[in-house]
Amino acid sequence: MNSDIDKIKIKEYCNLAYKIRERASGEIIGFVDENVSEILNFDFEENVVWSGNCFDGFFEQINVCRFGNILWVELQKLGDYNGFYKDWAMKKYMSTMYEICNLMDGIYVNNYEYDDEDPMFRAFFISFIFNIDDFKFYEKIFKYCHEYCNNIEKIIERKLKGSYWIPEFEKDEMMFCNMYLTPFFKKIGFEQVIFNHGKNEYGKDYVLVTKNIFGETEYYGVQAKAGDMRGSANSNITEISNQIENAFKIPYKLINGKEVYISKMIIAISGKFTDNAQTIIQKYITTYMLTNTVFLSKKELENHKLMS
Repeated sequence: MNSDIDKIKIKEYCNLAYKIRERASGEIIGFVDENVSEILNFDFEENVVWSGNCFDGFFEQINVCRFGNILWVELQKLGDYNGFYKDWAMKKYMSTMYEICNLMDGIYVNNYEYDDEDPMFRAFFISFIFNIDDFKFYEKIFKYCHEYCNNIEKIIERKLKGSYWIPEFEKDEMMFCNMYLTPFFKKIGFEQVIFNHGKNEYGKDYVLVTKNIFGETEYYGVQAKAGDMRGSANSNITEISNQIENAFKIPYKLINGKEVYISKMIIAISGKFTDNAQTIIQKYITTYMLTNTVFLSKKELENHKLMS
């Protein structure tokens, strides 16, 4: 989904929920056990904002509101009286969190305030929306938000120490995409970062839109993999090579229906190219494709100056 549309949609649900909260609210009582599946999201009465205690961590309160098969979820941090969170000044911690969340898709920062004079007015709210046809139980959404926030906190702490990278990127492909590659491509300066992971886009997990030196629009494709890429006999080198070939040969259809071809391909992995994997791939593909394919591994990405 286009990230701008994504955030605009979440913002629209925020505005609706805030209007509803003025006239209809309720309380989520008790402890939420993330390891069970008992609370059906469809059981939340529609057009009522329900509030409960959040999981341990930076945020303190969780608010939810159901709109048909969409559940809006907001996490709140409100008030700060000692000026610190863990080992960092709260002001620095919040500004780093804002920078990181603002670059990620699927999350919207709907309140960010730091008042030097009044600790009560130091606030940070983030929101998500979930299709409850996919997330049937509330505990699953609660757990998703908990894990998501834990990973954001890890990234914040690593960034404050000088490196954005966390080891989880090397194991979890979706996390590598959502929490590293999407922000990375935005910071590089691509005009649009379109994430297609899981869809049949012929080797293109991403389509990136930019302008070349002549002012013409160009499209880059990206194939993303978590962990190492091996060149051994039982590896998936042939599959990767085929995906590169398909990415160049098969056009991508824009929202307006126009078909476009990529001019460059990026292979981005969160581990290492081992057993001559990069060399073997280069032998499989044509010279034109080879000269227009960029290989990025953990070595290039982990300490990239744009992300530190």
